[in-house]
Amino acid sequence: MEIYYINSEEFLKTHDSEFLRKYTDGCEFKSMKRFVQHALGRYLVKTVAAKIYGLDNTEITIENDKPKFKNGGICFSISHSGKYISAAFDKNECGLDIEEMKPRDLDSLSKRYEREFATIEDFYKFWTEYEAEIKLQSPPANKYSCKFQENFMLTVVSADSTFLQPSCISHYEA
Repeated sequence: MEIYYINSEEFLKTHDSEFLRKYTDGCEFKSMKRFVQHALGRYLVKTVAAKIYGLDNTEITIENDKPKFKNGGICFSISHSGKYISAAFDKNECGLDIEEMKPRDLDSLSKRYEREFATIEDFYKFWTEYEAEIKLQSPPANKYSCKFQENFMLTVVSADSTFLQPSCISHYEA
């Protein structure tokens, strides 16, 4: 498994919204932020699949609310938070979530979820695992979490029982 990410602020310094429009799959968005997140997620997945994995057809279809390559070849999961858009790629189904860690009321969250969150990292590890498992759409066989770029938590889950951690987490250069 490999994870790639893009910093949207850096990307938008060299690319405009017209460039991104071809990655919207015809969708309309109520906000520029949502437009950028969606289009950059699709751009990241399609370009990595073509350039890194050699996938010829990067057309994406939606099956059971989960994006997939129409002709298979590799599985992926997309997530975004703040200025980061990330995507995990694997031969097996996977789920990815990234969240910016912001101050939270840990006592209230501990009561709400009936578990102790001693630190903000504890809560965001729990939350990103939860979100990544939803994206996987099946019970995870393995999971990996890490602090990412100082104030983000990243978790990936896999249907593969031999998966231990991603072989790379790389900034994707456009």
